[in-house]
Amino acid sequence: MELSAPDYIVLVVADLERAIRFYSDVLGLRLAHRAEAYAQFDTGRTRLALYTRAAMGKTLGIPLVAPSEDAPAFELGFKVDDAEAAYAEIVRKGARPVTPPIDRSWGQRTAYVRDPDGHLVELAQDLGRS
Repeated sequence: MELSAPDYIVLVVADLERAIRFYSDVLGLRLAHRAEAYAQFDTGRTRLALYTRAAMGKTLGIPLVAPSEDAPAFELGFKVDDAEAAYAEIVRKGARPVTPPIDRSWGQRTAYVRDPDGHLVELAQDLGRS
């Protein structure tokens, strides 16, 4: 068996309409497909999808509880040309701020916001240091 790049990433969300509005209106992603409790965005090779917590619980056959904001399990990262501008714009559009842009030792300027379900979204700008 050989695995390559992920085909898709699915975020489990409480309210599909609210999450769609965030990812399309705030982050500017294009909605590609919608079917009942599922939505998928056109994000290139690795697609980003949303699935309701209730539907995922039914799919798995187990009840699911919402994750805690103080114990994030992952981050969804996007490369940006200007972390300061991107952060300001999406916070103005309604994203919940977590960490404003800051230069990191690994050569990026990063900022973090949360989506309506508390998932972390990172904005990463390469600084091009030599």
